[in-house]
Amino acid sequence: MNHIPCRHGKALPCLYPMVLALCLVLFAPGRATAVEGGLSHYIPGAYGDFLMGYIPEAGFYLRNDTLHQSYHMDGTLKGGRVYAGLKVHSVINLTKMSAMFDVPAIHGLLGIGVGVPVIVNEHITGDLAANYTTRSASTGLDTPHHLAYGAGGDRGGLSDIFLMPIIAAWNPGECHIAVMPIVFLPTGYYNKHKLTNLGMNFATFDGNVAFTWLHKEKYEISVNAGYMINTENPSTHYLSGNQLHVDWTAAYHFTPRFGLGAVGYLLAQTTPDSGTGAKMGSFESSGSGIGPAVTCTVPVGGKDLMLMAKWIHDLGASHSFLGDTIYGSFAIKF
Repeated sequence: MNHIPCRHGKALPCLYPMVLALCLVLFAPGRATAVEGGLSHYIPGAYGDFLMGYIPEAGFYLRNDTLHQSYHMDGTLKGGRVYAGLKVHSVINLTKMSAMFDVPAIHGLLGIGVGVPVIVNEHITGDLAANYTTRSASTGLDTPHHLAYGAGGDRGGLSDIFLMPIIAAWNPGECHIAVMPIVFLPTGYYNKHKLTNLGMNFATFDGNVAFTWLHKEKYEISVNAGYMINTENPSTHYLSGNQLHVDWTAAYHFTPRFGLGAVGYLLAQTTPDSGTGAKMGSFESSGSGIGPAVTCTVPVGGKDLMLMAKWIHDLGASHSFLGDTIYGSFAIKF
């Protein structure tokens, strides 16, 4: 996807969507429980990209992402069991396809899309924990005990497919806006007695608005703000709270074919978990991360192939996983 010259925009109005997105994060409610197992359909930093709000023209778009995740978490409730610690190493391949059409009536583009994630391999280790006390017959005093034993394994296969039932995009000058609601479907393998699940076993609606300001085809600021609404897991009767996520990119494009930048994300849960399976009480759940990113565009078979790489390092996480995610991606328009 090439950068399209944009000569008629003004910089100041383009900053309004960015300010709104940051305010949503800064003033969102902070007290909440954590989503089931510390994981949700949101992958940290997944929405943060170069030109994330820029869909330049009609056509068929194909994108592929391969990501390696390395995470750990001190403790969580998963499948009705309390784990004292979890470690996750996974490789995921995600293919996204979208078709966009010119719609003069809205002075923009409309389209649809689908995403098919495949977990190449997921390796999880964890310590199943239990706390109990015993009382001495002679002294009458209670003695606390902690019991833990290992669990985990490896698994790979289809994860939760997601649909983009409508994609709308506008390119007013230097400003570019895309609206992309996403529906995640519970298509991945799930067993509440296993740690190595490939899906969440519940559907999620994720409303997203992406914005890009590209000044003089060199200076870029992009923001994607999304709000996830989860449904109940029927196997565990656990209803994960809703989540607000914001991904951002700040970049400099040395040429229309090469750019460097920084990417990051902010995540905050805004409603408490509920359902009979939510047994761990109320606590904070949030996260943030940052890292470098690079992109270059090369000609392949008469088409422009956009290549991207980024590394997201988690700066902090409260009652969610903490670690690193490395992405390697390509995108092409037909």
